[in-house]
Amino acid sequence: MDFDMEANSPGEKTLKFHTTTSADSVAVEAEQIVRPDLPVVDAHFHVWNMTGFDYFAPEYLRDVSAGHKVEASIYVECDMGYSDNANAHYRPVGETEYVMRQLKLARGATHDFASGIVGSANLLLGEAVRPILESHLQAGKERFRGIRARIAWDSDPVAGYGKRAGFPSENIVTQAAFLEGTQWLQDLGLILETWGFHTQLRDLCRGAAHCPELNIVLNHLGGPLGVGRYASMRDEVFKEWSAGLRAIAEHPNVHIKLSGVGVTRLGFGLGVDGRNATSDDIVAASSRYVKICVETFGPERCIFGSNYPVDKVVGSYPILLNAYKKMLSDLSDRDQRAVFSDNARRIYRI
Repeated sequence: MDFDMEANSPGEKTLKFHTTTSADSVAVEAEQIVRPDLPVVDAHFHVWNMTGFDYFAPEYLRDVSAGHKVEASIYVECDMGYSDNANAHYRPVGETEYVMRQLKLARGATHDFASGIVGSANLLLGEAVRPILESHLQAGKERFRGIRARIAWDSDPVAGYGKRAGFPSENIVTQAAFLEGTQWLQDLGLILETWGFHTQLRDLCRGAAHCPELNIVLNHLGGPLGVGRYASMRDEVFKEWSAGLRAIAEHPNVHIKLSGVGVTRLGFGLGVDGRNATSDDIVAASSRYVKICVETFGPERCIFGSNYPVDKVVGSYPILLNAYKKMLSDLSDRDQRAVFSDNARRIYRI
């Protein structure tokens, strides 16, 4: 089963499911857990209520307790729980409040659920974004850590999001207002996460230079596109993406998430036919990209994130985490602990 997540209005989403028949589906047997002793902080997960696909704290806690030592997690915005505030710019604060309510469903768990919360705010507001950020901080108490900016834009009608709500209609990362908004994140000691494409990496360097004390976290391997016109340009994209990573990695305040292998736009082909992948399937499809991220940023600036339940389309949580552990098995024990746990604890202050 594969799906595309569409935002219709703040707080409202639908899922477009593409399913195969049960006869076509291939069940994957449970795998032995790779390095069950390795501490893990999952730095990228969501909870949501969508038609046909509800995923709340109890479902997530079942996944993270299925064999791996996943000790804590970081929630990342996904347009859930927006408020009906008369000022639309404040509505995303409702998502932080929504996650705080989810904590009640996680009481008694040994896993530190949503130990950090990354919310949403329109950074193009410039100085006017400050009171919104302060409202997030108040709502999230000691857990609110920053903002994810969906900067993802491309003119290709398949690769780009077009006019879909929640995404820009142009490349906003070099605009003065956006840079002013990021300045307020820095001043308040918050984090900037970005979901963008490889074509924007060099432009994002400007923001990294503008706020050298701001921790910036690139989501989903820096977004190497693999659909639309990019589907037939895999080698060219790999070269451009690799060069973009090298350029932005020159800024020591930038980190990258090893996450999102199931994101359709990356074109890895995982989960698109309704078949569950094995960890070896995931390794074969994405290890080339994951390894370049680690080589470019170094293990000390790479952070694991499951991107669950989006990447549930690829396979079960244990299998997905097995794959990442296999891809990084050549690292020293110290470096593996950095990628899977220590870096997240440091960056998100948990």
